[in-house]
Amino acid sequence: MRRVITLKEALRDFLKDAGLSLSDLLSAMDDDPKGIIDSLLMRVDISEEEAARLERLLTPDQLNLLILVLHVFYYANPSGYYKGYLLYPPYEMVVGPNGKVTREGLNLVMKSLGITPGIGA
Repeated sequence: MRRVITLKEALRDFLKDAGLSLSDLLSAMDDDPKGIIDSLLMRVDISEEEAARLERLLTPDQLNLLILVLHVFYYANPSGYYKGYLLYPPYEMVVGPNGKVTREGLNLVMKSLGITPGIGA
């Protein structure tokens, strides 16, 4: 029996359970790039330069998706499990000792969701 669920699968299931579509949810979120980046910087341990790079490379919907996923699956759920399944990428690989998502963790989340490019090495 499989005991792991990918972030993409968990997101799909979460939206289904909530009766929401991803586009409906994203359309209700902030579309001001400054507000999105400020929100990202509160949750992710990256520099302002790295955040500015993400702002240039990603759409507001992609940035909002990252914020949503980080909040739902990592901040609101530090157990690392979703419905009894170990979430991949796991909490320990995404969130650092300071409680913020690490740069490497953000890249793992982006890769898991199919959002590219990452913020680099």
